[in-house]
Amino acid sequence: MSTPLSVSSTQAATLSWRIVPPLVSTALMYVGAGLLSTLLPLRFSALGLSPGAIGLLATCEALGFLVGCLNAHKVIRPVGLERAYAAFAGLKAVAILSLHFASWVPLLGLIRFIIGLNSAGLSVIVESWLNALVANELRGRVLTIYVLVIGLFFGAGQLMGEWLLVTGPELLFLAGMATTLALVPLAGINVRAPESSRKVRLDVLTALRTSPASVLACLLNGLVLTAFLTVGPLFGERIGLAQDRIIALMACVSLGGLFLQWPIGYLSDKIDRLYALIGLGIGTLLVSALLSTVNGHTPFVVLALEFAAFGGMAESLYAMGVAHANDRARSNDHVALSSSLLFVWSIGAAVGPTTGSFVIQLTVPQAFFMYAGTLALAYTLFGLWRLSRRPKFRPGDAREEFHSYPHTSPEVYTWAPYHMDVLAEPPPEQPSDG
Repeated sequence: MSTPLSVSSTQAATLSWRIVPPLVSTALMYVGAGLLSTLLPLRFSALGLSPGAIGLLATCEALGFLVGCLNAHKVIRPVGLERAYAAFAGLKAVAILSLHFASWVPLLGLIRFIIGLNSAGLSVIVESWLNALVANELRGRVLTIYVLVIGLFFGAGQLMGEWLLVTGPELLFLAGMATTLALVPLAGINVRAPESSRKVRLDVLTALRTSPASVLACLLNGLVLTAFLTVGPLFGERIGLAQDRIIALMACVSLGGLFLQWPIGYLSDKIDRLYALIGLGIGTLLVSALLSTVNGHTPFVVLALEFAAFGGMAESLYAMGVAHANDRARSNDHVALSSSLLFVWSIGAAVGPTTGSFVIQLTVPQAFFMYAGTLALAYTLFGLWRLSRRPKFRPGDAREEFHSYPHTSPEVYTWAPYHMDVLAEPPPEQPSDG
């Protein structure tokens, strides 16, 4: 990895105080999101909804998130960050609480859409604030802190629901309270909306020409791992696990996805990233094969390790795909390219829950991992084919240092660091590297 830029103690101290409010707000928001992530599928199942219907509801939230990412700037620009944040947080909290009164699937779908839309708006605003608050030389450090806050507090939110009654109002009250409390840390911030709060520029075709393996890696992450956040609790329920075990296992998926990315990313800084992507495809395939054989009698420790490995392998596909694509792009194209990859991931995140839920509804719970393994196998074969059609990586080739990117909003790419000067275009006869 590249050597980090030196930062004075005064700069670091000033930075720590300035970024605390948006990070505390993010932590509270993700505590609520973590609570809902595992318990909502169990709640809907207890209310008699089929796995397919539960997957469709998750798809509604993913579509809302996508719409929010593309259109949040229309709300933010006229009124400013503070008022827009209050509007998004208030609407999200009300939508969460209204789940207690809804049972009709179309109405639940509309509520989940509103939750997703406002979640995207909140992410855009927090990342806009960080863009305005953080000096260039500190952005790598802040990005790492931001990712850790998201991952740790999402996992903490999941674990908080271990003993909650899924059919009761408590989980919705707690999630709504956390969302409302997220307003408090940001109430006193006085930062003008930065210029980066603007319409997202997308160009998926250019992303495909730059690196088709990266585009498919992000799509695979959405189709498999995002789907499992909905399907996983239903999988545990169907193989006879108790609620506390299901929640602990889903926390293992989230925390494995958080912490395994850094060692995997460190290795990818030393080798050809297409090799790393192929390795992740193989790893996801192998772990999926192991998980397709588990049942309610499998030792819990084994399940926990396999779930964490599944989360780590599948989650790393997204950040690795972004880094690999940016290795091949011009430096001034990074934001549009990374935003396009997030858009592709969003499509997978919308399709995956419905597909995965119908897979376990129509067959057996273990069939989800056969579905995931089939997709991972197809991706691995594609990666090997691309590898055979392009020049080998040279260790001296300029590329960015690996960073773990959250699935939040395109705004994160306007301030995320890229540790290189100007990246040359690929040679004309090599329009893409995989």
